[in-house]
Parts: sequence; C-alpha cells; structure tokens
Amino acid sequence: MARSKPNIIIITIPLRPIPTDFPPMGSLSVITALKKAGFNNTELYDIDFLRPSFSEVLDYIENKKPDILGISAVVSTAYDYTKRLSLEIKKRLPKTTILMGGNLGASAEIVLKKTGVDYICTSEGERTAVDFVNCWLTANSKGDFKNVKGLAFLDRTNEIFVTPFQDPIEGEKVYDIDWSLIEDDEKIDFFFPPSHLAPVISSSFSLDPRILDSHRREKRVASLAASKGCVARCTFCHRWDKGIRYIPVPILMERLDTLIEKYNVGYVNFSDENFGTDRKWLAHFIAEIAKRDILWRVSGMRVNTINPEAIKKMKEAGCCCIYYGMESGSQKILDVMEKVTKVEQNYNAVKWMAENNIYTIVQLIIGMPGETEETIEETCKFTSYFVEQSPKTDPNALSINFAQALPGTPLYEIARRKGNIGLTLEGEEKYLVQISNRDARDGETYLNFTEYPRLLLEKWNFDIQNRTRHAYVKKWGMENYYKVILNSSRFKDFSEEREGNEVTDSGYFSDPARQNENAILKVSLPRPQASSDSADSSNVMKENIQFEAEKIPSLWSLLRQKSIGSLATLYPHFFWHFKSLTMIFVFCNSVRKYGFIFSLKLVLDYISWKLVPQSKSKENKSIPKYISLRKILKKKLIPDIESDNPRMAVLRKGR
Repeated sequence: MARSKPNIIIITIPLRPIPTDFPPMGSLSVITALKKAGFNNTELYDIDFLRPSFSEVLDYIENKKPDILGISAVVSTAYDYTKRLSLEIKKRLPKTTILMGGNLGASAEIVLKKTGVDYICTSEGERTAVDFVNCWLTANSKGDFKNVKGLAFLDRTNEIFVTPFQDPIEGEKVYDIDWSLIEDDEKIDFFFPPSHLAPVISSSFSLDPRILDSHRREKRVASLAASKGCVARCTFCHRWDKGIRYIPVPILMERLDTLIEKYNVGYVNFSDENFGTDRKWLAHFIAEIAKRDILWRVSGMRVNTINPEAIKKMKEAGCCCIYYGMESGSQKILDVMEKVTKVEQNYNAVKWMAENNIYTIVQLIIGMPGETEETIEETCKFTSYFVEQSPKTDPNALSINFAQALPGTPLYEIARRKGNIGLTLEGEEKYLVQISNRDARDGETYLNFTEYPRLLLEKWNFDIQNRTRHAYVKKWGMENYYKVILNSSRFKDFSEEREGNEVTDSGYFSDPARQNENAILKVSLPRPQASSDSADSSNVMKENIQFEAEKIPSLWSLLRQKSIGSLATLYPHFFWHFKSLTMIFVFCNSVRKYGFIFSLKLVLDYISWKLVPQSKSKENKSIPKYISLRKILKKKLIPDIESDNPRMAVLRKGR
C-alpha cells in the first residue's frame, strides 16, 4: 500500500523569530504538482507558520509516519534546524525517506554526510519531486535514482553523486498553486490579511491616497508571483534557477481574478526578483491589470529596465510602490557585484520615482571585496541625492546590509580562498552552523571582505544614515523631517505599544544598524506577523518608545528607555554636529548589541590597524579590485582549492 500510495509530508522550517505574511509558494507549488501527478496523500506541515515547539514537531511527524518527508530549506541559514530535525526523524522513523529542497542544497556534500537527509533536490521541485516519487515506488537501492534529474545523494561508496539538472518548467506552469491547500480560516486570514491589519499596507501603500477609497476598506492583501528567476547573476546572490520565465499575462490575470473573486483581494504584492524586464510582457501586463482596479507593488525591479513612461503607466494602473536592487552608489562595487548596471541608472530610478510620487527605498549591501572609504563616500552621495528629490521621501528608508557569504555564490568561494571559511567539510559546516537562524542584519556573523577593521564597517553603516538624514534636513528642513518620520510605519502606530501589545523583532532581512526595532503585531491576526516587505528596513520595524502628548522624546528620555536606535533618527542635528564622536557612539552601540568583550576585540583590532597599517591582510590585497568576483574565479586570478571534491563543482558555481 505504501508503495502505491505513499504518505508524503512537505514541511517548511522556521526562518525568523516570527513568520511573515509571505506564503510558502515553493512548497505549495511542489504539493500541487504531486497531487496533479496522482499522489493525493500529500500534505503541508507549515512549521514556519504554526511555530510549534521542536518536540511537538517530532511528535507530529512520528505520529504521521510519512514514507517520504520533504524539507523545504529555502535559505542556507536553515542548516542547523535541518540537521537537528532530520537526525531525530531518522532515529524515530528509520524507514522514512528524507528529501530536502531549497538553496541549502548548494552545500549538498555537507548536508548528505552530516545530517539525516537522504536526497537533495538541486532543481525545481515541481518536476524533480514527481520524478523522485515515481522512482521511489519501484526503487530497490539508491542506484535506481541515478536517472532522476535534479538530485544529489551519496552512492554506495559514500561519495556524492549529482545528476544533471532538470529542464526549467514552462512559464505557464510557474507557481501553479492550488490555494485551497491553505484555505482554513487561520491561514487565509494570515496569508491574505485584511488590509487594515496587514503590516505591508502601512509600509508600502500608505502614501498613496487611493487606499482611502471607500470600496477598498474590506479588501485583503495577497502575494503573487508574475515570474521566476532573474536575468542577472549578482556575485553575492544564490541563484538556484537558471534564467527567467514570465508567466503569460492571460494566465497571470486568471490567477489574479481567482484571488479577487474567492478571497476579496484588492491589494497585491508581486514578489518577483526581476519584474518587467521583458518590456513587451510589461506593456501587456499594465494594460490588463489596469482593468481590475486593484492597488499593487513590485518587490524587485532592475534599474536598467525602467523608464519614466513605464513608471507613469504603472502608477496609472494601480502601482503604489517599486523596489529596486540598487546595492551601491559606487560603480566600482557594482562591477564587483556583477550587477551589469550603471550607477547613473540608480540615480535616474530614484529621480523618476520621486517625479511620479511612487514610494521606494534604497537597498544597499556594504562590505564587498574592494569596499573602501572612497566607495562608501560615493554611496553617501547617492543616498543624499535620493532624499533630495522629494520632501515626502523618508530619509530613514534605507536597507543597509553587510555582504553575506552564501554557498553557491562567488562571494562564498572568495571567502573560502581567503581562509574565512574552513576548507574541510567540518570547517564549512562550522560556518553554516554559525550563520544558522541568523539574518543579514546580524552584525556578529558577517565576514569582513575589506582591508579595514570591522569597527570601521559598523561606522560606515552609521555614516551613510547620518549623511542621508543631514542631506534631507539641509534641503527640506526639520519641520518636514519630523512630519515624514512620525508618519512612517516605524513610529506612527506608537500608541499600540503604549496599550501593552507584545512586540517581537521580526529579524527580516534588514539593516544591522537598527536597534531593537520591532515588528508591528496585529493582535486580530491568527498570530504575530512581520511584513514580507524585506527590502525596507523601516517598514514595520519600530521601537517600543514612549511619546508624551505626541512630542519628540528628549535625549535623556530615550537614554532612560534604552532606545538607542531612535537617538540618531530623532536628533539628526545633534549627531551631525558631533559626527567627530561617531566612533564612540558606534562602540557603545556595539556593546549593546554584541556585548563588551566582543566590542573590546573590535576596538583593539581597530587600534592595531591604525597604528600598524602594514597589518592589513595581504590576502585581501591579492584579490584584483573592481572586476566581477566570478571573473576572478573563472580566470583563476586566485588559486583554486585543490582539496575540493570535483563532483561538487557544478553546485558551487550556482546557476
């Protein structure tokens, strides 16, 4: 019976302290594909949403006794939980086959040899999962899976075996999701929340007056994908899918109409990484969505694919917000990242957004190889230009992240060659454990790829924010400054905190310099929710500070409340005039975040660097500057690692 009708459970795992409103699209797509293939005894156990204890998870899976357990490990920071869970399941259910999918698969050899995972899906799960289960029905040994594309597993000799990648699925089949899989009231209210409860509304839509239209009051918010993949191959970004596929507009509109009619959706977050690069597709999309009277935002668009005419038409068709992966204000760093964009295009994008009064923020990644005081200065000039375009621009709407080395990226391979990550399986696993259950705002776990001490990197982060605030105040004045920030989602609902609602840090992809800022928790939702507004460091992040009569708290009041992060935000003049003392503030803030001992080490490292400049890493100097990291690896401008398993090469490259 098990062989003909296998019991399959697909699980998500907790990625951050609290779940976001973004549904598990990958898992839902795989389950939909399996059910269409006839494997109806397949269910979703959404641990990320439910947040049961670890023992409850184990008991649930043990009671269900799945024949196949699918683990969705969408990010490399999921390693520790995946290891613990898979090893415990193997103890309790040794006959259960464990298949893992997601970006953690770039570390396939470590996962297969150090955890309880039996097989890894290295391609799109919709096809690989179906082929895998069909093979499982008759398989007698692992060798029978060698003809299944998109797999990695250990052969009889305990060596990794990687099969060829699956062909990409067609555009019309991308994210073909049966939403009834999450149709119980609790999940629908969470993933399609009413607009007045959804954190994403206050962060991305609130500046558009159209949200005040009376017929939108009862509408819900949904996330929908219009494409899959990206045209770029940024050297810090783990690409698991090859190329990009756009869902044909008629099919996309059919899916949108279903959400509108079935769930009363009136707001849509298009979650694409690379929206609208195909200009013919974009024109068709704009024409069709304009017929539906919904408001929508774009989570990811490239600055080299947009123009003023397109932005204007998008707004007329209901677009309230567009985010771009700008990353830096320095062309040198953009080249290291292989963004294939020009810094002038960054400038154009923010200018055109202001001219059309569409909300955006600036996303930055600092600390890439080659980052210097000069490139940070160029970035400061860019962020200053950003806030000078309109008095409505929030000067705190910056998402500043330190470069993170993720497996399957050139940046990760550079880190290994520099010795920042161990070369053995044990050394790499140590790094994966170190970054597990963390996010890009965590200053303790990022690697320093520059020739400067880490304390200076922390200062660069603050300098960018300080310069940006000063530029806004200089251009638009303090009255406008306070008006903008107090109307931002970070502060405008401060009364909720005074009423005693619990606040918890969402930990969602953001600015490591934000201090104790907390997610808006809507108590009417099934559980605490952070916004999927991952690009916006000011989105739903707030501090639990006390305002008296809606007046700006004094410096001493903020210090008493330990609201360090709000000091610089609420008193930009003070921090600009005393910018010579910034390093002291950075140190004090570091103590608060990381503890005294860790911060003292940062200071000693900084003093050593100042006194003995020759102590700068020779390894850093050996890396050619200002060309793509991928080219450095491809041309072998730094030595390869001879001990690497050649069978892992295809996964280490990414796609």
